[in-house]
Amino acid sequence: MSESPTHHGHRGGDLTFRAILSTLLFAYVGFVLAVVLADVYWLAKPAAGGSGETGFSRVLGNEDAFSEILATLRLSLVTSLITSAAAMVVAIPSAYVLSRYRMPFATVIDTLIDLPIVMPPLIAGLSLLIFFNQTAPGTALNDLLDVVYTRRGIIVAQFFISSAFCIRAVKAALDQVNPRFEDVARSLGCGKVRAFVQVTLPLAKTGLMAGWIMTWARTLGEFAPVMIFAGARPWPQEDFTAVLPVAAFLNLSSGHVEMSIAITVLMIAIAAVTLILFKKLGGKGYLW
Repeated sequence: MSESPTHHGHRGGDLTFRAILSTLLFAYVGFVLAVVLADVYWLAKPAAGGSGETGFSRVLGNEDAFSEILATLRLSLVTSLITSAAAMVVAIPSAYVLSRYRMPFATVIDTLIDLPIVMPPLIAGLSLLIFFNQTAPGTALNDLLDVVYTRRGIIVAQFFISSAFCIRAVKAALDQVNPRFEDVARSLGCGKVRAFVQVTLPLAKTGLMAGWIMTWARTLGEFAPVMIFAGARPWPQEDFTAVLPVAAFLNLSSGHVEMSIAITVLMIAIAAVTLILFKKLGGKGYLW
């Protein structure tokens, strides 16, 4: 039995519609790939003049440059791990409250939690600086902890942004766990705390791990709040505060383009590995 002209027309229209949308998708994906590969190509191409050296070989062969990359990478890893762990400590109970309970002023609370995420990074850094330098509670905390323009300030600046991101990630994971499992556990004699620890957290552990990984990646890439609040003392100064993004900016500003792009490629590689782990753990593309 032959297809009707109307059916054939619909099928042709569907294929055309799909082709147009797919073309736009692949055009964007190609653009992203081209931007990423441009950094790698710039470092991999031989230098002008016939020396045969590439940007990679010049950076890796320079002892000072290589030491700077290792030092800033170590500082970035240590601070981001501490920050993301602290963010999880705050995020798990906070997200559980948001996921399970109805509260007064819920819209206001939700808005305040999301505010650091959408706040311009430069404004976040300035706001932290004003709080810790110009308010009574902030100056008292700074006198106690000494965070302004110190390495501890890196963690504070990272935490201000990443904790909000982490709460949203953890809440997304907890929302996937049916509260009825907790109710069943409580009907069998578990208390609220025991049901939370032995039922809810294990069921949400994959999502929690995925959320932690993405929070850590977000923390590692914080730039403006860290530079404004913790300072931008470059390596090899004592107690340098230049984490990877800040080090890339400082090198670019001082004309060390190869170093800046080398750090850029390193951070892109870390981000790519992080995303792969996130996907392997079943992470979904929530917009937090």
